[in-house]
Amino acid sequence: MIKFKTFLAVLFCTVFIPVVNAQIVLLGDNAPYTNVNDGDFTTVRGYWRQAKQSPFWTTKVLKGKEKMGLHLGSLFSMNELGVAESKILNTNPKYQQAKRGDIIEWEFGADLEYVSKGTISLSLVFGDTERILAEKVKLIGSDKTIEHFKGTYVVSKEDAKAGLPFVRATFYSEQGVKVYLHYVNIRITNSKDKVLVLKANLIKNGVALKWNTFKNTTYKIYRSPINKVAYQQIGETQNNSFVDTRLITGLPYNYVVTHIQKGVESIGSNEVKIAKKDTIAPDAPLGLKSEIFDTEINLFWNKNTDKDLAYYSLFRGDANGNHMREIAHDLKKNHYLDFTPLKETDNTYQVYAYDYSGNRSKASKVIKCRVKTVLGTSFSDLILPMPIHKSLSSNLWGAKGVLPRDPDNGIEEVDWTYWGGRPVYDKDGKYHMNITRWPANAIKGHWEWPNSTVAHVVADQPTGPYKVQKELVYSFANGKGHNPDIILLNDGTYMMYSLINWEANLFTSKSMSGPWKRLGVMEVDLSTSLENPNLNYRYYRNLSGVQLNDGRFLFVTKGGGMMVSQDKNPLGPYKALTVGVRGNKIIPEKYRNSNYEDPVLWKDEVQYHMMINAFLDYRAIYLRSPDGIHWKFNSGTAYTPDNTSYVDGTRTHWYKLERPHVLQDQFGRATHLSLAVIDVPKEDDLAKDNHNSKNIVIPLVVPKRITMLNKTQVDSTTKNIKILIRSEKGFNAQKDINIKTLRFGATEEVDFGRGCKVIKTKQKGKDLIVEFDGLGNGITESNFVGKLLGKTNKGELLIGYSKLKAQ
Repeated sequence: MIKFKTFLAVLFCTVFIPVVNAQIVLLGDNAPYTNVNDGDFTTVRGYWRQAKQSPFWTTKVLKGKEKMGLHLGSLFSMNELGVAESKILNTNPKYQQAKRGDIIEWEFGADLEYVSKGTISLSLVFGDTERILAEKVKLIGSDKTIEHFKGTYVVSKEDAKAGLPFVRATFYSEQGVKVYLHYVNIRITNSKDKVLVLKANLIKNGVALKWNTFKNTTYKIYRSPINKVAYQQIGETQNNSFVDTRLITGLPYNYVVTHIQKGVESIGSNEVKIAKKDTIAPDAPLGLKSEIFDTEINLFWNKNTDKDLAYYSLFRGDANGNHMREIAHDLKKNHYLDFTPLKETDNTYQVYAYDYSGNRSKASKVIKCRVKTVLGTSFSDLILPMPIHKSLSSNLWGAKGVLPRDPDNGIEEVDWTYWGGRPVYDKDGKYHMNITRWPANAIKGHWEWPNSTVAHVVADQPTGPYKVQKELVYSFANGKGHNPDIILLNDGTYMMYSLINWEANLFTSKSMSGPWKRLGVMEVDLSTSLENPNLNYRYYRNLSGVQLNDGRFLFVTKGGGMMVSQDKNPLGPYKALTVGVRGNKIIPEKYRNSNYEDPVLWKDEVQYHMMINAFLDYRAIYLRSPDGIHWKFNSGTAYTPDNTSYVDGTRTHWYKLERPHVLQDQFGRATHLSLAVIDVPKEDDLAKDNHNSKNIVIPLVVPKRITMLNKTQVDSTTKNIKILIRSEKGFNAQKDINIKTLRFGATEEVDFGRGCKVIKTKQKGKDLIVEFDGLGNGITESNFVGKLLGKTNKGELLIGYSKLKAQ
């Protein structure tokens, strides 16, 4: 091998023997023409776990076990040592034989995922001889900025004798950090090449291009919008200048010029990037209208005619048009489906247009509309403002949208990243969580999560602050684990699921404080799988479970499918019962095709509940079931980033909410919602920055305990329905209810403000018997419970569910 400094010496000492009369691209950027031989890896745009390969490149791992391949147009390796090699550069018919003195121009772009010692080398290989062009160049991680390298190499006599070379890229990584090779350009040139040098300037009516002059030459001008591959010819001239007046203001363009001599068109000049901006705002959007659904509102408007229109943003306010705030931005289309409008009130909307120069239009006209359902229809209606433990603070990590906030809510620490945990009220009168965490300044930032451990944290109040009591819940695998979930056992003890080394491990304990005894790894009978075989991992990851009354165990899988143990052994084997949520016809079409994960399963005195997160759509859905197997979609969202606020009216907007869990009371009712939250996209949460994630705990409207008194099954023909509403701490059923607001019946009726009305009430001890006229209850075979909706005398939401027959 010859080192890079040696090559420089060879370059300056060699007598050039010009052989090539024009620059020839062998690999990479060929602007304004088509890219050559996949030099910038755009032929295949695979996801990194797929590790797809370019047809022009092969990869091999020399030290490590991870795949190598293409990720969104970049070649990557996360192994200690990996190599990628191109095919021999013999695909250009104009250059089939290397000769001594040929000048090879090379350039490449590389990057490092995170701050580490990862690096890359680039070589040309002539036969069996490797010529290193750049050796272990310095790469800067965690900045998402490509480092560019270039230079020249002169072909030697020995090189020419060996024939045309191929390119070898050698990747060096540590701790599984990805090293990226974004592009490679290889050209042949010499000192007699006629090179066009292009310059661009902004003028009043456009962009003025100018270049150096050759005799008896015609020039072609090409243009490409930034981030678009194809160049288009926009002009031809025999002068050495051109003015582009047919451009979109504010949009950045790349320009390239070629020249034609004796009928042969040259390679392109240098690329010039430039944008002409203005201060003229686009027209206000017109024709804003709405389409009303049960829990959603579809907004649409006329397309703007402004040629420089970039996007729209949509704002929503209250019924009086106050408190307008942006609910959608960077909208490329002239419509938006709002999944989070308020119920029982008008929602005010207006839309703005933005151009490429950053100018904002005047607001569209205001429209007001309300959804068809009432408050209490959706699980998100149960979400209450968070209490403030001491005070809200802005002197914390986080993006603007999550400040100020209460650092004592849930758990957060500067030095640790927290991500998901189920709160449990234990016999000691305290609130406990076994929660995932990893060092905030770990090399991969948020993506260090595969190395997370499980800690035990405790609080005096359900909303926190939670403090670490044990750094490791268990000693197995050095405490490593992810996505822990607590299963409340029928005998009052606990079982814990934890994902360890990608296996579903179970532990048991008599108390949340431990000690936790490992039972082993769950077994699934994959002969019953209802998944694509490539997705069978869903049966082991992100699980949440309950113990059935007969002692068996029911778990919901990562994708929302159900599986049950064949006997009372919690390790299984488990039999798959239902398919997952995605594409399932029990889910309305608006929600059906989201990518779902992170389910949570729980049961109370009346029914089973499941919540599952649509992680790409930034929302979750909620379902109910009589048996934990046959599910019914509950209209609307379970939660979105729009659902976090404090009792003083302060709102926060986390980038994403995931890993839902609920705190249950002694009757199984969900009293609080626990969520993992992050302030920026996960890939932007890096080591030693101002971003992080934590767990928050949000109070919920707790369903009232109601009991059906009818001894025969209630259906649509039932004339009178009697239910018992129980009083409990903080709620007097005889004094606190606004009786006129009560409705009972099928969700399909009650959620729309219909259903049965109250005939009379009767006190029974501390409780209240309410009799309803059965007319219009709407209960059919699809209803396994009746729903009670109403308001308290203070105007607060009142909700409850009952069986359809006295038990």
